[in-house]
Amino acid sequence: MPRERLTTEHVLAEFERVIQSNRHFHLNDSVDVHVEMPHGGTGMKRAEINLENHLMKKCSIIRIWNNDQLRLARALVVAKAKIDNDPQYTSIVDHRRAMQTRLARELHKKAAVSLGPCGLDEVKRFQTYLSDYQINIVSKDHQNALIYIGPDQEKRIYLFLYDNHYDVITKMPGVFARKKYCHTCKKAYDHREDYLCPNACPCCRFPDCPVESWVRCNDCNRMFKSQACFDRHKQSSNKSICATMVKCSECHRIIKRYKRDSHHCGMTKCPICNEYTRPGNHQCYMQPVEKRNESLSDSDDSSEHPEDDVTEGGVVRKMEIMNEPNLCVIQNEAGDEWVFEGDNTWNEFCEWLFQKERSNSVVMAHNFQGYDSYFILQYLRENGVKYDVIVRGAKVLSLSVGMFKIKFIDSLNFIPMRLADFPKTFGIDELAKGYFPHLFNKKENENYVGPIPPTPYYNPNGMSPAAETFLRWHKNLKDNDYVFNFQEEILAYCRSDVDILRRLYRTNYLEENTIAIIPPRGYCPENKRSLLAQKWLSYTAEQNKIYIQHARKCGEKRVGPYLLDGYHEETRTAYEVHGCFWHGCINCYARDTMNPVKGKTMHDLHQKTVEKIQYLKNQGYNVVEVWECRINRELADNEDMKYYFDQYDGVDPLEPRDALYGGRTNTSRLYHECNDDEKIRYVDFTSLYPWCNKMTRTVVGHPRIITDNFDGISTYFGLVKCTVLPPRGLFHPVLPYRTQGKLMFALCMTCADACSQTTCSHANRERAIQGTWCSVELEKALEKGYQIVQIHEVWHFPETSDDLFKDYIDTFLKIKQEASGYLKDSVTEEQRQHYVDEYLEKSGIHLDPHKIEYNPGLRALAKLMLNSFWGKFAQRPNMVKTDQIKDPQVFFDYLTSDEINVLDANLVSDDIIEIRYEYTDNFIKPDAKTNVVIAAFITAYDRLKLYGVLDMLQERVMYYDTDSVIFVSKLNERETPWGNHLDELTDELGGEYINVFASGGPNIIATVIATVRIVVKLRPMCVESL
Repeated sequence: MPRERLTTEHVLAEFERVIQSNRHFHLNDSVDVHVEMPHGGTGMKRAEINLENHLMKKCSIIRIWNNDQLRLARALVVAKAKIDNDPQYTSIVDHRRAMQTRLARELHKKAAVSLGPCGLDEVKRFQTYLSDYQINIVSKDHQNALIYIGPDQEKRIYLFLYDNHYDVITKMPGVFARKKYCHTCKKAYDHREDYLCPNACPCCRFPDCPVESWVRCNDCNRMFKSQACFDRHKQSSNKSICATMVKCSECHRIIKRYKRDSHHCGMTKCPICNEYTRPGNHQCYMQPVEKRNESLSDSDDSSEHPEDDVTEGGVVRKMEIMNEPNLCVIQNEAGDEWVFEGDNTWNEFCEWLFQKERSNSVVMAHNFQGYDSYFILQYLRENGVKYDVIVRGAKVLSLSVGMFKIKFIDSLNFIPMRLADFPKTFGIDELAKGYFPHLFNKKENENYVGPIPPTPYYNPNGMSPAAETFLRWHKNLKDNDYVFNFQEEILAYCRSDVDILRRLYRTNYLEENTIAIIPPRGYCPENKRSLLAQKWLSYTAEQNKIYIQHARKCGEKRVGPYLLDGYHEETRTAYEVHGCFWHGCINCYARDTMNPVKGKTMHDLHQKTVEKIQYLKNQGYNVVEVWECRINRELADNEDMKYYFDQYDGVDPLEPRDALYGGRTNTSRLYHECNDDEKIRYVDFTSLYPWCNKMTRTVVGHPRIITDNFDGISTYFGLVKCTVLPPRGLFHPVLPYRTQGKLMFALCMTCADACSQTTCSHANRERAIQGTWCSVELEKALEKGYQIVQIHEVWHFPETSDDLFKDYIDTFLKIKQEASGYLKDSVTEEQRQHYVDEYLEKSGIHLDPHKIEYNPGLRALAKLMLNSFWGKFAQRPNMVKTDQIKDPQVFFDYLTSDEINVLDANLVSDDIIEIRYEYTDNFIKPDAKTNVVIAAFITAYDRLKLYGVLDMLQERVMYYDTDSVIFVSKLNERETPWGNHLDELTDELGGEYINVFASGGPNIIATVIATVRIVVKLRPMCVESL
């Protein structure tokens, strides 16, 4: 049980639960109560990572300078003398005098502790002897937490343990960078009204406050246990409790006075838009990122790392060594620069970075995941600092240090190219990344000045295809007797890395209140519980041969202020089906767990449920109640009940992610050889996803949820959950259907579920498909012969937009097109001007003739920005998260939490365990950067565009993949129109054609090109033979 739940009320509630079948329970010495408490201490909040330096600055520590076997004893005698105001304190604290040594030796002898290194066992022995003092040990290796707390005494000694050395802490608030410290519960705080010690009175915040006669305060509207309690809450050297706290007369919540104007009864603050809303009915929007001012502290970091050793003969030999940085250059966006070098480079850099002055910074490094991240992680772990990471396998894609609000990102994730290609790609003509002999970067060469190192030190084998350029460069310097100065070269090379990386810029195109945040539980989350209730009520009615009135049978019956889930008139029996999440099941949730939808604790929800049941009983009704968890247990054991539930005519509420299907890929013909009048063409849409983002209609804002009285599909724009009957004989079906872990385009649900390869003979009822689709795709399906059997739910979006992403797409489409260069047949000035004019006419984008030049790097970057843009909208809201833990109590809190599932745990060191976890379904947080409905529409438009070609070509199609088609071209048969502009089909073979085609299924194709080339594509590989 987590510490926060170990309250008197909770313990008594557990007693009450246990003794339900034994009303006469005697609490005497025959009852044993076992309480196990994990060892560990509290973390801390401070402005620096290096606690030792921090304490010295705060004058909160007394250094014990001697590094001998008396270190712990010296610290204890100095601390004792400080607390006791010993008149000889000055002599005792001076390590150069004999008194400290003599007293330390005496303490060892009296406490029966042998001389030598002292751990917790020795601390306990010293504690036994110093019984009038409480010894407390703060450990650097345990995230600066208290690892030992002795028996409580008025005199308290605090020691700081690091590297087997002990210093004396004189001011505990300084350790935590707070103003006050509670020695009873070992917590730090700034203001008394912000903290309540478990041993203190909740009214006056003082210990030992018994209840005598309750007294009301008219100033703060609160009740106090006695006149003394009342008087204490009025007393304060600064501000009294009465002056800082007040109880709201309407909602009875205790709030801080300075927040009184912003208090809204029964409302909570949305973490995304910061508006106060009522729980459960807030509709939020994606928020634009605030533009930061010119004084940004964004930083760029690059460091060079020694790698493998090299023999004198030039053969690379692997050495079992630990790579360590020996130079680090960091620049901010203004161009200010800091250089760290030498054996302690990384520690010095990290100590410089992790300071209060550099909080709210973004540190960017190219290939951060491959190098820099490991050194930073090592530093953070060694110094006991918590961090958040996003990982892919063993690679750290992003690292955040919440203490300082510092975030590390890898520019390689956004710009997948070599740093050396940046100057040419982005037109930074004055900068160029040169060459550096990484394999020469060893300690013995740090002061080298002489001829340029041999080529093997530059690892030219890893430079392909730029090796020839390097060899010419190296030969030229060698022939001209170039003098290589190691220190100058490494600094210039590292500086050029950083300077190149610094020249980046980001623009935000998002307008306010356009892209909605879809609630993770949907807009009507309680409907899932209602369906379960209907199934159970129908099953119960059938088993007992009675009629039970419920939502689908004459509606729910009202009794006073309540609606009944089910009702049997003849016996006046009310049936209540309690959803565990909605009603606060005591077996599934802790009493203090907050329901994120209702905005109340599970205990409060359970009490509301109890009140309803008691009201019904008082009105003379018989009550049958069942909890969701009990129904689920019965379903696991009762096959007849499970069969009835599965066959029940009811569907779950619309889940928007069910409408996200992705691209369409398939093989229509396994093998084909061309006849004399045939050619096989391979065409590809130009910028299909950018076209979907720019030219199509998409949703804006939140939907109107429709569950009955439906109109025709054409009257809606949004998502539709329905059952459809596909036509027979349609060569290219329209609607996707997900089954058996695969995406199919089937005309019969039963055949698809069974992966049947035979002719379909199923009846229409068996062929009907149920799913959720975008309305635009359903309209095309109806056009091709599909029929709507039943509509279950519609998310209709009254607001739409035709140009929501137009500015973003135009920006990067212009860059891509200019970096693609002119067409091959655009040679003369007139032809080039015609190309620019035609592109403006068809795409609405004016190309700059001076910038039209082939640049493969810039083109690839722009293409990445165009094609990956929509993917963020589709991101899963419940991504796996990580946390590093040193306190066993925190680890147990994670394991026993109602809100998360711990997926795995990994010991990253002797003192740190790293866990990976995700939120349970009911506690998933809303994601401020996703909208799965927009993603579903983009992929639907993509499939519809492809379908237009498939529908025209019919049986001539042999293979298609998202935005490309391979088909048989015949004389005098209709062809697809070709072009070079947005959404037009282009020839992937550059005028050539295919004679022979073979495929083993999606992503497996082989072709024989007419020029006697054989191409085999087995994604992600491509083999080509002449």
